Amino acid sequence: MLRKHEAEIINFFRHGLINAKAERLNGKMQRFYSANYGTNNKDFFLYQIAGYFS
Repeated sequence: MLRKHEAEIINFFRHGLINAKAERLNGKMQRFYSANYGTNNKDFFLYQIAGYFS
């Protein structure tokens, strides 16, 4: 497992970078999508997402 994620582990110790913010945003979007599942109008759905995350 360590060998599989070696590049990410080294990147963390060299630069202190993690992807927690991106993972959190992805989780929020997935929850929003599942709560509004069945929306027929794609443009309106994207408008709702833009308003929710602004």
